[in-house]
Amino acid sequence: MERGASTRAGDAAGEFTHWFRGLAAALGASPGWYAVFARRDPEAARAYFEGADVPPWDVVRALIHDVAAVRGGHVGEGVLAPARRLHAAAVAAYDAAPGSEQTLRTRLDLMLRERQYATLRERDLDDALHRAGHDHDRAERTAGELAWARDDRERAAVRCAELQARLDAVLARPAAPEDWFRAPAPPPSPAPGTGEERPAPEPAPQAPVRGRKEGRRGGARYGGARFAGAPEAAAGESRPVAAPPEDAAHAGPRGARFAGAAGERAPADGREESGATEAREAREHRAAAWATAARMAELRRTGRSGEAYVLMSQAAAGPAERIPELAAALEQAGLAADVATLLWELAALPPHHLATVAGALDTAGRAEDCRTLLHQAAARPAAEVAGTAAVLCEARLRDRAVTLLVALVRARTPETAAAIAAERPDLTGPLLEAAGLVSASRRRDVVAALRRAGLSGREI
Repeated sequence: MERGASTRAGDAAGEFTHWFRGLAAALGASPGWYAVFARRDPEAARAYFEGADVPPWDVVRALIHDVAAVRGGHVGEGVLAPARRLHAAAVAAYDAAPGSEQTLRTRLDLMLRERQYATLRERDLDDALHRAGHDHDRAERTAGELAWARDDRERAAVRCAELQARLDAVLARPAAPEDWFRAPAPPPSPAPGTGEERPAPEPAPQAPVRGRKEGRRGGARYGGARFAGAPEAAAGESRPVAAPPEDAAHAGPRGARFAGAAGERAPADGREESGATEAREAREHRAAAWATAARMAELRRTGRSGEAYVLMSQAAAGPAERIPELAAALEQAGLAADVATLLWELAALPPHHLATVAGALDTAGRAEDCRTLLHQAAARPAAEVAGTAAVLCEARLRDRAVTLLVALVRARTPETAAAIAAERPDLTGPLLEAAGLVSASRRRDVVAALRRAGLSGREI
């Protein structure tokens, strides 16, 4: 950045900090959202006040509204517009500093996780509020916590969008001189009769070719048989993802029915055609999972953690059949830590999809992953846990339903366990079995809670 531009950027940041301090001083000790925010996160409030960081726009807007409430004024566009301009100029100044791209990626990754935590906490508190019943003090406390959890979730979503927009703006800056991709001018021709030979011109630098699967911000290029969907990686960097091995389960129809060959004429009867279709779908799922792992490895290698998290969320919402393959491919790529993130994302899926993924992991022999997933899912509202357990039972995975209920009984109150049976009476048997696996005293507590809730049955 030129000296003049740098000075203007510094002035913009300083001007905003001075204005923000004045706004906070005008609020004083008056109650309001910003006062509570400053108590909850004093380090962030101090950084904003000292000019070490620029606050998100939602914080600025809330402070403006708090001050207006104290003074009895109205917050219209005439007030917000100049504040927005000051904030935008300060953001541009901070993002112009060296290393801002990595800083924004890290913050986006953290904020995405914060949004996920706030979402799960909001669900749990909403469930607790319904269970508070006629305990007015408890209900009031829970309602206050729920309001803040909802506020945290909404603000986290807004901040994710703001950080992504800032990152996009940083990435949109030109990374090379304008003449970088121009072919060099040919050297002058030798004078006639001198006998000199004109050297061949060196090839001009080539612009990256945007492949079919290239990231929209210029990520690693994909495609071609040589890479089989894997990103290019320099030596010594993250381990490349090997192409999925061809084995009996995925290499095509084999066995006596197919005369031991994979490439023979397609079988005629419907069952054999169904088998061939399943094998083809399995190969497609596997290829997609390994391509996702390859992309994830490239994003991690280049420090694009925010995009990696988004890709992980998309994969978690995809077909359940791909999840075991994706977990295996991530491990193959040296990204075992991302398997834990994947399981965390999966634990927030709708009950039916969650149960389907748990079944796919169990069937694929990834019992530990299945158990971890179900333990995390046990923190969800009782109605959602009940729905997941019911789907597992319907899929003849009763043992896994009991695993889920054991985690719930161990970590939560007997009243929550009773709410499972109230939601789905057919789960009373698995619920009591789970309680018995925790301890005899816990089973007695759950039985007592069931009776207090007016639930009875031959299992009790």
